[in-house]
Amino acid sequence: MRIQRPWMTWKHVTDFVALWGLLLGGVLVLAGAEAIVIWGTGFRYQPVTETRSVWFEDLSFNRSTGMAAVVVRSKLNAQTEGIKSDIVLMNLKTHEAISLNAYHLQPYAVALSPDASTIAVVGADAKVRLLTGVTPMAHAKMMAEIKTIDGATIHDPIQVLFSPDGEKLAAINDNDVWVWSLTENRLLHQYPHRHVTHAGTQKALAFSADSQRILSGNVDGGISIRDLKSGKILKRIASSERSIFDAEYFEQGRFLMVMNNGAPHEISLYPVESGPANADKRRWACRASAPVVAIDERGDWAAIASYRHGKHLICILDLQTGTEQCVLPAHTTPIMGLATSDRTLYSWDSGGTILEWDMDAKTRTRSFSVLEWVLNSVETTPAVP
Repeated sequence: MRIQRPWMTWKHVTDFVALWGLLLGGVLVLAGAEAIVIWGTGFRYQPVTETRSVWFEDLSFNRSTGMAAVVVRSKLNAQTEGIKSDIVLMNLKTHEAISLNAYHLQPYAVALSPDASTIAVVGADAKVRLLTGVTPMAHAKMMAEIKTIDGATIHDPIQVLFSPDGEKLAAINDNDVWVWSLTENRLLHQYPHRHVTHAGTQKALAFSADSQRILSGNVDGGISIRDLKSGKILKRIASSERSIFDAEYFEQGRFLMVMNNGAPHEISLYPVESGPANADKRRWACRASAPVVAIDERGDWAAIASYRHGKHLICILDLQTGTEQCVLPAHTTPIMGLATSDRTLYSWDSGGTILEWDMDAKTRTRSFSVLEWVLNSVETTPAVP
């Protein structure tokens, strides 16, 4: 057997160590030289704070004042992807916006009162709070006066809504509907509605113009109109075959817009006559890409979202017949909501952009990007024409 000489073994070891020592030394020299050059040019380390994206978590629009309360969520840090949530108050008529700096509440859902002076907000702790004195906007800030409705907690809120007289507040999630009296600071009614997991989230919720009735989902499907004094169901409307996603109660002409779950979504118009009765037959139905709708104050037309040929559009339908009147080339991202005020239509998308439309001329008049507004440190920023 041949025995390897000890000095040969040590030579291999020393050669290996020397080789890796030279490589490591070269790397350290290059890194040090680069650091000296960068430091000499004024470089200082700063954490990455690039705004990645901004979107609407919830939006409550007040038709008479043109005001909107918006839960804006944003990813600000490119490294940790931390999500920041705030409430932004907007005046869509004067094109102003101001942050209420409500980060500590971690808001999920908001509702703006009829006089736009109060915002109801549901935060991460599931408590329902009232933020008072939010207008005029020039003095708006995170108010010291935050009232918590006694015993009011709602997990995973879908929608919060004030009654037209401002004396009641309703909320809905996947399982239940609540109605509180704000003047008495107590719960008036709580009842379950149908929860269909595979069909999506149901948020059919609307008050009548006199604030005496509420429209919401049934446990057996469809929707119902309840008397708020007695809590009794006055009328059941719409088919029970599919879960109702959303609805808009239109008093003038007593029409009801109903959005059923499905792909694509189905939008139906039901005439709602006064007095108790069974379901009315629908006037017409059409398909839409999103379960959102807005009705003209005069009762002439309805606006729905449509996705055609790779574009997110707004279709204007005749309210009586459901026939298409025109198509507005709207957003670059999916449309999340529609609202009307006078002869103006507002639409907002998943990318945090609000568009304003003159419905007499059928043209877009203004746009507002929340992303650009967040990047701009000025508190009040006019919309870009």
